[in-house]
Amino acid sequence: MSTNSNPSAKRLISQQVAMIRRTRARMEKVKQVALAVQDETIRRRDATHAEISENHRITVARVRGRHEVVRRSIRQAAVSRDVHLRVSRSLESLEEFVRVLRGSNVTDQKLREAIHDPVVSGSFRDRERRASVSELLQSVQKQLIQQYEFINIAAHELRTPIMPILMNAEILQSSLGGKSKELDAIVRNAMRLQQLAENVLSAAKIDSGSLTLNKERFDLNFLIQQIAEDMGHEIGDRDVRIVIVPQTEELFVYADNNRIGQVISNLLDNSIKFTTQGQILITTEMVEGKAVVTVQDDGSGIDSDIFPLLFSKFATKSSGGTGLGLFICKRIIEAHGGTITAQNRQMAVRTGAVFTFTLPS
Repeated sequence: MSTNSNPSAKRLISQQVAMIRRTRARMEKVKQVALAVQDETIRRRDATHAEISENHRITVARVRGRHEVVRRSIRQAAVSRDVHLRVSRSLESLEEFVRVLRGSNVTDQKLREAIHDPVVSGSFRDRERRASVSELLQSVQKQLIQQYEFINIAAHELRTPIMPILMNAEILQSSLGGKSKELDAIVRNAMRLQQLAENVLSAAKIDSGSLTLNKERFDLNFLIQQIAEDMGHEIGDRDVRIVIVPQTEELFVYADNNRIGQVISNLLDNSIKFTTQGQILITTEMVEGKAVVTVQDDGSGIDSDIFPLLFSKFATKSSGGTGLGLFICKRIIEAHGGTITAQNRQMAVRTGAVFTFTLPS
């Protein structure tokens, strides 16, 4: 039977074709939904992966940062311990060296007595005594030479570790970015060690007559200001202030800049050491063609037992001093043709010491 003449067959075919089309449309729709779901799943997966990667990167950076902080702290602690150890050993060596010098049985007085002995000066009656004195002089001379060589070697060896100590302390201060009592103590002790070593070496040069002056023209007021700023940290937590009162804006002198700086440092160090509260006043002026510098403090003053020997070598009652500072100051100032004096302040409400030195302009 032909489909052209059978309406029922036509309807059936039309229905089947429509069903096929609807089925294809539903399948296409399902396919599009499935693809959309797949794309969303991929997007979410990629976003999750990106978030996990970012979190991992941040975590790794934090861990590395903390590790670096810990490593830096360990390194700084190691450097700090090493610096403390170097300072302690150097100070112990210097203190032992000073004790050796103080315990030496060869003094200037003994040497003068031996030289002015009648046997040496012209009375040669007793040959045995003359031989004994000759041996004594040879022994004294040998001990003085050995002492001078030892002082030179010790002073140079003591100076060697000072600069690395100060440099490491400055690096630590810079890396920490703030004040540290431990680092301040390192710097303070290192600078004290530096000053002690310079004093010991200067004393040796003075005794041997080899102290030289490299004179130049410089502003004394500027030098004092620099030294006062550098030594201000030695005051610590005490209620002490350094006041500088120059009578003129500039005060030029023709002298050895380093040696005069050593004098000012020693005088200021004494004032800081013995002043627990108050002020340290430094004044400068030009008087009759001479520069006059005065350092006065509100400290305990000069001990009456020490006063007659104040500018002698090893004259001190302080357990932490060498007794060389004022001896060196006097010799340096006199080598420049100047004078230096000391006195106690004569005031009912205040005590303290007053040091004054002059320099030809």
